[in-house]
Amino acid sequence: MALRWRWMVTVLVLTLGACGGGGGTDDDALGPAPAGGKVGDTATARTIVLQQADMPAAWRAAAHTETPLEKTRAKELSLCLGRPDPETIRSAIVYGPDLSLGQTQVSSIATVLNTKEDALADLAAVRGPKYGPCLVPVFRDDLKRQAPDARVENVASEPLPVESFGDGAVGIRLTADLVYADHTDHLFADLVYISKDRSTVSATFFSFVQPFSATLEQSLVSRMGNRVATA
Repeated sequence: MALRWRWMVTVLVLTLGACGGGGGTDDDALGPAPAGGKVGDTATARTIVLQQADMPAAWRAAAHTETPLEKTRAKELSLCLGRPDPETIRSAIVYGPDLSLGQTQVSSIATVLNTKEDALADLAAVRGPKYGPCLVPVFRDDLKRQAPDARVENVASEPLPVESFGDGAVGIRLTADLVYADHTDHLFADLVYISKDRSTVSATFFSFVQPFSATLEQSLVSRMGNRVATA
């Protein structure tokens, strides 16, 4: 179960900024970033994403491997929000590891865009009224594909209050029910997006039965927010 849902969670987090390009992370990814060009921008992005060291004991990390479907999803979601193909406006992209504890999971991704104007336009799009409606069909389709034995019901989105950092932050909660013959799984996915200057970071906090721990989520959002604000 955990491996299957890890992929779905990462698809959700790649709303803007993803789609092709380099990625990955290292144990020593956090640290000063050299200035200038794509190399410097990639190093900056590496300082922002969540790492296993950010998590409580017992959490595990697995290196993220981008799939062709993730690239397609990222482009489709960006176009749905009225933004261009992310690859055309992005200088760098770095995926954080897929972090998990049982069926609770966290994924993150940081990007550096070509211009601050691009970053502000992306932030405005995520703040706009299309964000939830664009995400819900993706969430529903991925659940149907990954849980073919279940009926997918009650897929919905709602605003999620989050602490503000940098130029702004946006939160949204996706919920759904997977109805099997003998039980129902209640799913929660909290998405957080933060932007400052040309840098952005987004994360998905995924859990079954009940929402992701608010205390841990707030702590991790603060870590990302402070990193992107000072990147």
